[in-house]
Order: sequence, then C-alpha cells, then structure tokens
Amino acid sequence: MALIGTIRKNGWILIVLLAMALGGFVLMDIVQNASNYSAGDINTLGKVNGKEIKRSELETYQSLIYTNADNPYQARQQSWDYFVKNALFSQEAEALGLGVDREELRDLQFGDNLSPIITSRYRTPEGLPDFNYLNQVKSAIDAGQLGQADPRFVASWAEQEKEVIADRLEDKVMAMINKGLYTPKWLAEVTFRESNERRDFAYLRIPFDKVSDTEAPVTDADYKAFLKDNPKLYTQLEETRVIVYVPIDVVPTANDSSLAYDGVAKLLDGLRNTDNDSVFVLSNNGTYSPAYKTKSELSPTMGDSLMKLPLGTIFGPYLDGGAWNIAKIIDRKVVPDSVRVSHIALQNTPENAVRIDSLLDLLNTGKARFDSLASQFSQDTKSATEGGDLGWIGRTAEGNDLANLIFYQAEPGKNYRLENPQVLQIVRVTDRKFDKNETGLRAVFLSQKIEPSKSTQQAMKDKAQALVLSAKNLDDLTAQAGEQNLQVLTSGNMNATDFMVGVLGSGDDAREIVRWAFDKKTKVNSVAQEVFSFRDQSGGYFDSRYVVAALKSITPKGPASVATLKAIPEADQKVKNLKKAEVITGKMLQAAGDLAAIAATWAVPVDTARGATMIQVGSDPRVVGVAFALDKGVVSPPITSNSGVYVVLPLTDKPQIQVPADLTMFKRQASSSAQAVFRMGFVESMKKAAEVADFRSRFY
Repeated sequence: MALIGTIRKNGWILIVLLAMALGGFVLMDIVQNASNYSAGDINTLGKVNGKEIKRSELETYQSLIYTNADNPYQARQQSWDYFVKNALFSQEAEALGLGVDREELRDLQFGDNLSPIITSRYRTPEGLPDFNYLNQVKSAIDAGQLGQADPRFVASWAEQEKEVIADRLEDKVMAMINKGLYTPKWLAEVTFRESNERRDFAYLRIPFDKVSDTEAPVTDADYKAFLKDNPKLYTQLEETRVIVYVPIDVVPTANDSSLAYDGVAKLLDGLRNTDNDSVFVLSNNGTYSPAYKTKSELSPTMGDSLMKLPLGTIFGPYLDGGAWNIAKIIDRKVVPDSVRVSHIALQNTPENAVRIDSLLDLLNTGKARFDSLASQFSQDTKSATEGGDLGWIGRTAEGNDLANLIFYQAEPGKNYRLENPQVLQIVRVTDRKFDKNETGLRAVFLSQKIEPSKSTQQAMKDKAQALVLSAKNLDDLTAQAGEQNLQVLTSGNMNATDFMVGVLGSGDDAREIVRWAFDKKTKVNSVAQEVFSFRDQSGGYFDSRYVVAALKSITPKGPASVATLKAIPEADQKVKNLKKAEVITGKMLQAAGDLAAIAATWAVPVDTARGATMIQVGSDPRVVGVAFALDKGVVSPPITSNSGVYVVLPLTDKPQIQVPADLTMFKRQASSSAQAVFRMGFVESMKKAAEVADFRSRFY
C-alpha cells in the first residue's frame, strides 16, 4: 500500500518511464531499419553502376514472365540476372549511341526478323513461329484494341517489349565487338593441325587416390606456394559461407500406416452405395476421369485384377505408391490407338461464341460442309487450308478435354463443341484405327497417403532439438551425429542470396538456413539454436525433415588467402593433389623410362590411344602437348594433370601434315569458337568491372 501511495504522489515518474520505454521501441525499430536499408531505400534491391534495380519492378517482371515457374527462387534469380545484364548493356549501348526504334521493334515482334524471345514463346505444335497468333496481336495493336485484352496479357507484353529491346541491344554491342576480332593465319593453321594431325601413343595414369592424405601432409607453405603460382584463381567476388548440417528424416510409422488404412476403408460403404460415383469421389478428394486406361497404364499392383473383375466391383484397400487405395470399376471397352480429327478453331471472344454456335447449327442441319466452313472461318490457318483436317492423332496416357472427347466419347461423323479460356472449337472424328485392340478401363479411385502423424513428427523434432541442446560446437555436432548414426553433410560455398542447400533442395525452408548462416551474429563453429523444419515437397501438410546446422567456414570477399583455399573444397583438393603428385613423382623416378615397370609399381594399366587428335584428347592440355611433342619411343617425365599423374610414350612419328593453301574454313571455325567463348567471358568481365551492389538478402 505504501508503494502504491508513493506512485500516486509521483505519477510523473510513471509517465516518464512509459515514454522512455515507448521511445526505446521506436529507436530500436529505427536502428534496425537503418541497418537493413543503410545502402538503399526499402524499394532498392541493388545498384549497377549507380542505376537502381527496384524491388517493385523486378517482382512485376517475375510475376508476368515467370508466371508458371516451378521454383520461385530460381525465377527470382533469373529475373535478377536479367536486370543486371540489361543495366550493363543499356549503359554500354547508350555510351555507343545504339538504340532500337519503333520500326525495328515491330520487325522483331512481328516481321521477318523475329527476336529469339518471340520465337521461343510463340510456337506452333510443329515448333515454327506462330505467325497466326502474332498477327492477331499486331492487328489488335494497330486497331488500338490491345487495351481491351486481358490486363495481365497487356502488362506481360509490355515487359516482353523491354526484353526484346534489351536482347537486341546486347546483340548490337556484341556485333561491334565481334567485328573487332581477327583470326591470324597462324591460328587457322593451329586449328587445322588440331583437327587433322593424328598420333598413336601409350600412356598410364596414376590417380591421386593412390596416395593417402597421411602420406602427403599439407602445410601452410604448400597453400602459399599455390597462391604464388595462381594469385587470382580464387579471388572472391563476394563473401561465401559453408555449413555442416545433419538431416533427420520424418518417416511414417506402422501406426501411421494403420491410420491411413482406416481413413480410406471407412469410405467403402459410401462408394458402394452412392448413386453418383464422380460426385462422391471428388467430394472425398479422390480422382475421376472420363479417360480409359490400358493395362500397361495402370499400376502393376492392381492392373491385372481391375481388368478381370466384373463392372461395379470395388477393389481394395490395397497399398500402392505410399498410400492405401480403393478403386471402383465403372466401364471397360476397346480403345482406338489413333483417330483422325478435323476442327474449326476460333479465338474465345463473345462474338466468336455466337459465331461458333451458328456454325455448329449449320453443320448439324446439313446446310453446310465441314471442310467449307473450316476453310472460310477457322482461325487455325494451317488446318484451315486442309478443310480443318488435323490428320491422325496418336493416343497417349495423358489426357485432356480434347483427348477424352475424341478417343473415348465422340462418335465418328458427329460434331462436338469444345471450349477453353483461349479457344472455341467444333471437333469431328473422321476415322479411327484399332491396331492393338487394347481394352481400356474407366475407374474411380480414392486414396489416403501414409503420412507421419503429429506425434511422429514431434518425436523426430525432439530428437533434433536434443542434438541442438547437447552440441556446443561443430565438433560436438559431428561427434554426436556419428554416435547416433546420423548423416553429416557439408554444403558447397553459399552466397548470401542463395536459396539452395545441398541435398535439402531449394525453397523457403532452405532459405532460412542460408539466412541464419549469413546473420552477423553467427560465428564459425557455432551450432544453430533452432531446428530447421522442411515441409513435404510433394504438397503434404507435414514436416518431412528436420535439420540441425553449424557454420563451418567464412570466406571473405577479396584476394584469396590460405584460409580461403582451405575453405573452398575445390581449391583445397587441388593443393592436396599437388602434394600427392610430388609423392607419386618421387617414387616413379625409381623406374623412370620404363612404362611397364611404373605401371606394375602402382598397379595401373597401360592404355593406348590410336589415331588420336588434339581435340579428341584435349581434356588435359599438358598431357596432349607432351604426347604430340615427344619423339617416337621416348618415355615422358611424369606429367601432373587434373586427374592424376600421367606418363606417355609416342608409338608413331611426329605428324607431318601438309597445311592447305586455303584456310578459309579453319579461319571461320576459329573465329566462331572465339566469338562464342568471348561472348560468355565478356558478360562476366562486365559484371566484374561494374560496381554491382546486391541488397536482396535484406528482403528475401
């Protein structure tokens, strides 16, 4: 009571404390935002030589161009790469005075010089440019009617125009560069010799794994020597990190299987007594299709039984594909292997909906011929010239509305109306072939996947949590995982924007591990204090895996160091291989000049390359160079290569081939190869030379 009285007398103190607390929260938020966005505002994903890449623009582009992308993270990365390259080439083009005017753009979109972007997205079933569709778009633009189309299409077409322009500018810049490339005569001669000079030689290879790590211990001096010989080979353009992780899979138990069995078994009576099979099945998350499946298209588990049992029979529950299933046989009949089809196709618009009904009425009343109407009205220009004939269509297991109609429902000679959001059709089957006379089955299926229950998931999560609590560092985690026979895996070098972690795959769950690894508070050898959950990748509503992670190494941006080489598995292995090569070479000197003796010492075979050219065996330049440079019968000294230590023995004389007077073809070959390599290298060199600031990890 005395304390309450004191507070009442000094209420201003309480007000001050509340104000300070509220101010602290506000200040904390300001500091956090300042940390997150100190290099740019909340809409800036990055900068390329000062030009901003806006988050809103990139996400708009991604949503329109990669609408159906299976992997949104990969689509985002591809979108980022596009914006970076576009910024680089647009800046270069502007400096050179290059551009794309409206007339050139229309030619790239609709003319004889179509952009690769257009030809890749608008194709006929035969793989040719779909000029029919493109002409419709062009007509809508010329008539000022594009605004009446689907707003999403209008927006995507606008983004696509930017892509076409960017691609054209890149081509123009590269064309200028390619014109500056020159192939001298000596290079054409080298190209000719590499393709035509042939030689036989014997060789042996001693792989590096013939020497253990303990036989060839590596010191820091070895890493320093490697850096001296390769000072820029492993320069880091950005910071990378490597983690060690322990995945704990969530596997359904026998009890989980029993629950799934009971779940599908309780539907047996309902399926047996229903008056409408399709409605009952679909309302219980089953599958129903008008398509007929042949025996080879059914699961081996129940294919034989379903083909023999009487119609109306309910089969199951049976175990198949990680689920308990029941099936009801609806119908069986012999299905055609192929059908010949004609159609009249119109774009789906209100006007065409009225027109298609009028055409169907003319056909059904016999007032017009199908081929005549198709030639006159069908907007499928290719089939229209054939009176609507699409030719023979082979049956496949995968069905759609058209396939289900023409193979299982349509009677030859009758007309059927089909509709989807894009196309209105009148379809007629004109002939059928029954080469195999296979019986098809139509059935309905109900299934219950065997999924880990909440208790099963919790048991595995508890196991992972126990590992987190007991492992104080990376060494502890590795040791304890080994004691529990758990797999210990190491990631590759990860960037701050990566969305994939080793065998864990890609997505939001993997991204959380990358976020943790690149958190400023995460230290090398530390174990994450949270268990990372991975949802079922097939779409189930359960955790399929839990992961415990530890940070193994941090490789800073900039010139490589000894620590950098040790942190990069590829570089580390190269240094170790060079040390092993020294051991192999030292022992090999005892039998120098005797190929058979060396092979016997190391228990490796002696192989022979016959009629080999430099191109055929060009995967290891050192070995090829020695093989073509030595005189016949001379055994080479040890040659350290990428995959081991080689020794070669030429069996034929050095090639003496006459160089032709006309080297035009080989000049062209050398130029073409150089241009392809240069184009790839030029883009990468532009990125290295540019000031590229990447803030994506702060947003995603």
